[in-house]
Amino acid sequence: MTDSPPPRLPADTRGIVDPATMARHVTLHRYPAGVVLEGLVEWFWAVSWQLPDGHEHVQQVLNHPSGHISVGTTDETGASAERPAGRVYGLITRMSQRHLVGEGWTVAAKTTTGGLGALIDRSARAVTDHQLTLDDALRLDGGSLVARIVDAGIEPDRIDLLREALESVVRRRDPQRVAQAREVARVARIAETDRRVMRVEQLAAEAGVSVRTLQRLFGEFVGAGPAWVIRRWRIIEAAERAGGSSLATPGPGWAGWAELAAELGYSDQAHLTRDVRAHLGMPPGRYRARQSNPASAADVRPDLPRGHRGVVEHPGLDVLHQPGHHQHPDHDEQHTESPPPR
Repeated sequence: MTDSPPPRLPADTRGIVDPATMARHVTLHRYPAGVVLEGLVEWFWAVSWQLPDGHEHVQQVLNHPSGHISVGTTDETGASAERPAGRVYGLITRMSQRHLVGEGWTVAAKTTTGGLGALIDRSARAVTDHQLTLDDALRLDGGSLVARIVDAGIEPDRIDLLREALESVVRRRDPQRVAQAREVARVARIAETDRRVMRVEQLAAEAGVSVRTLQRLFGEFVGAGPAWVIRRWRIIEAAERAGGSSLATPGPGWAGWAELAAELGYSDQAHLTRDVRAHLGMPPGRYRARQSNPASAADVRPDLPRGHRGVVEHPGLDVLHQPGHHQHPDHDEQHTESPPPR
């Protein structure tokens, strides 16, 4: 265990809408995965907050194509400061939100795009848009782990305990399955970072497998098809660019949706618009307007002061599903929606 200060937040803030607002309400730290979990866990993260009585902070999340294993004082099943709980979240395909009140904390692991399928005891597709207990998904003594994490008291020690628990899970898994998960994560990383990769065929060539094999592997280890993953990363980039400067003072990174569509490899703006609607649940113009005035987008109870509304988005929080339009992660393989970027 250690009480050393956590590392600085990486410069990469994709998925965080209005980081300045987030920093006023929520403290976020990230920690490295460690050698045993390399290729399976992207990073560990920890959030804490302390809000005045009667104030609520709303987190809206555009999730990365990954899973989360979390322990904390707030979740959709009734966890609280008095009764912390642990959960395993599969890939979440829709926009989601969490309401933070009072004082609380969460520590969690964000899996790589592919790592989830090696950590849980079933196909990642089975938990897409679902959540499980630690006992069910990981075959851990969830109650004991939660109690030890609570008793640890300080954030780095809590992270260490969660890391050790996941390391024990990996050591029990079939080494061949773990190796497959790491390979899927390697290929998925190409979809994330190489903008030239715009079709599943290109990604399959990079992996050295057929398109059908790649689709099967992504379903098993990610919980979504490769075309959906490619799209999601493009939409995350589009959201980052759209929220990177205000409407009143446009920054150099924003030149309009048509130019952004071309940069991201879409055949035209209409196809980007369809994907933005599918992934973000709203038209591009409305999404950009919300980022210009994030407080106006918050879902705030009538009894809460308007001056304390705030909407932030980041890839760390375990999430509360929000009903509404969303894109099924297999639709791209079934050719039932707009074509992927050209």
